Amino acid sequence: MGNRIRNFNIQIINFKFKILSLEFRISSTLAACLLSVFIAYCLLPIACRISFAEEPKLLKIGVVGPETGEDAETGLMTLAGVELAAERFNEAGGVNGKKIEIVHYDNKSSSPLTQAAVQKLIKEHVIAIITSPTGWSTFGPVWLANASRIILMSAGSKRHIGRSGPFIFRNSLPDEIGTEESIQYAMEKLKYKNYAVITSMRDDETSLQIGGLFRGAIIKKGGKIVSETYVMMGVSIEEAIAQLKKDAREPIDAVIFAGDDDAAIEVLKELRRQGIKAPMIGGDILYTDKFLKNGGELVDGTLLYSGFFPGDKSPMVTKFVSGYNKKTGKEPEIVAANAYDSFMLVAEAIKQARSADPSRVRESLAKINMQGVTGKITMDANGETIKKPYILRAVKKSGKAVFELTEGK
Repeated sequence: MGNRIRNFNIQIINFKFKILSLEFRISSTLAACLLSVFIAYCLLPIACRISFAEEPKLLKIGVVGPETGEDAETGLMTLAGVELAAERFNEAGGVNGKKIEIVHYDNKSSSPLTQAAVQKLIKEHVIAIITSPTGWSTFGPVWLANASRIILMSAGSKRHIGRSGPFIFRNSLPDEIGTEESIQYAMEKLKYKNYAVITSMRDDETSLQIGGLFRGAIIKKGGKIVSETYVMMGVSIEEAIAQLKKDAREPIDAVIFAGDDDAAIEVLKELRRQGIKAPMIGGDILYTDKFLKNGGELVDGTLLYSGFFPGDKSPMVTKFVSGYNKKTGKEPEIVAANAYDSFMLVAEAIKQARSADPSRVRESLAKINMQGVTGKITMDANGETIKKPYILRAVKKSGKAVFELTEGK
């Protein structure tokens, strides 16, 4: 009897020992798991950085535009602006120390060469393609880039392309904003209330679009259109302005002209000849040295908007102008400034996305908020940039006409 009780007690002790051992193993396993989770949590940021830095896909951005041929000047300004931006960005540390490489192709303003260039860039796994604001450069690659889920950024196109797909973006001051801001300035600061509108039918559809936008802005801001005319193939400027003068119901404070710089000078000559002294208000198509040089005293008082002004004394613009001049020997125009900012927009989106995947970069780009050399830039739902214009006036200084900043960023 005593032996059985003793054996039973031993079995109980062994059973308790097994339970204790099991509890110890469970506790040890749980502790090990918790320790592993803690270590992983601590190392997560490092792991992310390592993963991004060692990503096999190279950080590449493509550039497509005419580097030779008829539109070479525009294409080379685009390329120079992008290259300068890449130099600055990479010198500042790039993306976690990794540089962005630029790959560019000359499309000679040709549709087949544009398609071939874009296909090459897609095979080279570029994250984005920046295109020059010339016809085939901007519109030729849209479908192919979007279908390949590669970001396409048009640097300066005047036409809307953002609705072409979720990977398509346009970095250019929208004329909707430029026209409205110009009229607001004219009404609030210059007290212009009555407007005559001249639309040039001899130019492309851009003139019709800008004329319509100015017209809408005048109505929206509470101004009056007291007379309106059109310069057409069958109607001379003399006849058009004579009709404008005859139809004017009230004194004209300013003449809206939607057309290019050559036509604007002709219109100004005829306005003055027929005794209309009101200043001209136009789009950024008038922002040219040729308009100042050929117009002389006629252009004095002309008001216009622009997406860029190299005379801006802000540190960012001053540094850009100096760097571009050193690189090319020229003062940058709006094309180069838009190209510079286009690269910076994509580069900043890569940093924010922490990825070279174009889909993730696209998401960051759609939410971007960045200060560029063309001003503070955000994007709308259609991939169009939103930014304020520079309001400029042509004035006579030291015997010659120059553009002067009236209101800026």
